[in-house]
Amino acid sequence: MNILYVAPDIPIPHTGEFIGGSTHVLKIAEGLEKRGNKVIILSRRMTKKQKKYQKIGENIFTRRVYRGLFFPIRGKISTKDKGGTFLRGFVQKTYFFIYRFVLVILALYLLKKHKIDFVLDRSSSKGVGVFSGFLLGIPTIIELLDPDYNNLSMKLTKKIFAYTKSIINPSFHHKVKIISAGVDPNIFKPAYEEDVRSKYNLKDKKVVVYVGAMSAWHGAEDLIEIANKLDEDVRFLMVGKGLNILEGESKEESISSRFIFTGFVEYEDVPKYISAADVAVAPYNPKGFRYMEKYGFYFSPIKIFEYMACRKPVVASDVDIIRDIINENRCGLLAKPGDAEDFAEKIRMLMKDGVLREKFGDNGRNAVIEKYTWEKVADKIYGCMEGKNKLSDDWGV
Repeated sequence: MNILYVAPDIPIPHTGEFIGGSTHVLKIAEGLEKRGNKVIILSRRMTKKQKKYQKIGENIFTRRVYRGLFFPIRGKISTKDKGGTFLRGFVQKTYFFIYRFVLVILALYLLKKHKIDFVLDRSSSKGVGVFSGFLLGIPTIIELLDPDYNNLSMKLTKKIFAYTKSIINPSFHHKVKIISAGVDPNIFKPAYEEDVRSKYNLKDKKVVVYVGAMSAWHGAEDLIEIANKLDEDVRFLMVGKGLNILEGESKEESISSRFIFTGFVEYEDVPKYISAADVAVAPYNPKGFRYMEKYGFYFSPIKIFEYMACRKPVVASDVDIIRDIINENRCGLLAKPGDAEDFAEKIRMLMKDGVLREKFGDNGRNAVIEKYTWEKVADKIYGCMEGKNKLSDDWGV
């Protein structure tokens, strides 16, 4: 089949930003390609250096669009809600209505030009893929990642893939198939770590690794207080772009020597940094994030799957979805979100017990191979597409 994957908020491949979303989209596209399909990704153009149209795989192509249509608009990584003026909100809504209308026109063009058989629409497009598919009678699936979606597109699509039903209007629950994010275990696996330990003078240290960004609900800023409650020989290896914003706070707390900020690390090299650690941490903290305070935690954690794939024990926040992953697979310990002492205590427990670290690490790696690969996610999505040129209400997975 020819498949249009509508993800206009995501750069493909990543440009050092929105890495989780870029990884998700590209890995699903690769999984669909392996099954003999041609995939066109409607993606985000971040810089003028990026081409509008590019072949990025044997049978994967991307058509990029500026968020500003004629120029790049970076947009903000998710932060705590701070409100805004009525006029600003009105201007933003008006602009994005026009922007998405243009995207629908472009999607219709791509559907015609490439003789598309199926549309996979990322929910953040606000229905661009669904509306264009509906107008041409082409079946659609929505990947729903958060509660900020277009209700009309939910009515028009025949199937919805989501991490949880909690964010979805009950009237759409009959369309929902629960999935998770994934990881590539051929890239993320235990790796030779001595180079990383030598580079950052960590040979005789206890190391906690954090991989990610400064998005509000990731809880990276909580690591400052957590570090304050641990012994001086514990080092925090902070892997990711933008995390050095915490450097000033670590100096104020007189613990800057306990933090190593690596900056951006190439995707293929991240496993070396994870492997250099004794414990991996995911301190998700929904407090102050409006949607999560209302619906609970609703993301599937790519970083945790990457930790597990690298055979590292995890200390993670005791929140929805995460709780089930950790408990079901016995791959780590849970701590109360935002509670520095609880996180510190769970890290201490693992640092003191090498046998438990090994056990959790093995359990995590085995679980990833069995359940959490991008291949398995792509299988579920393609299972809904295969042979379904016209969807009926009773199609199944």
